[in-house]
Amino acid sequence: MAKAVLISIRPEWVKKILAGEKTLEVRKTCPNMGTPFKVYIYCTAGNLSYKVNGGMVCNVSGGKIVVGEFTCDNIATYNYDYCPHPEIGMDYDCGDSWWEIDDEDLKSACMTEKEFRYYAFGREEMYGWHISKLQIYDTPKSLSAFKGLRKTKFGYAPVNIKRPPQSWCYVEELK
Repeated sequence: MAKAVLISIRPEWVKKILAGEKTLEVRKTCPNMGTPFKVYIYCTAGNLSYKVNGGMVCNVSGGKIVVGEFTCDNIATYNYDYCPHPEIGMDYDCGDSWWEIDDEDLKSACMTEKEFRYYAFGREEMYGWHISKLQIYDTPKSLSAFKGLRKTKFGYAPVNIKRPPQSWCYVEELK
């Protein structure tokens, strides 16, 4: 049983992914499986217009559909540094702290440092899912085209998806 991930993304971010502007999806958690793996893009409620293969425009009113997929070929881990000046010494509280994320990754995520800090508030680790091999569906798919995978003591068991994940979940596409 091949595992993949279904990820919920708001329409304004989906539009940037589909346009090729956003090539890094920042998340508070990440799947417990090696890369590369397939990620299905679920567009949450809202309106979305995007170009599909062949240049045709697809208008989605209300969202709540799977509009495409990508391969996550790498996951970067960003750590919170309580005092980024270790040369000063452990007894000194420098009063400054930051995330170890470079400007290029922020640009790839279409986020400012302030937006990243706000989203990451209270966390000690964040994850950057690298987007590659993006495939945009000519015809979006509904959630019923997938089975969720629930962890059991015997492995993973397929279950019907009744609602989209708040962040992401393991899935298997129905053939």
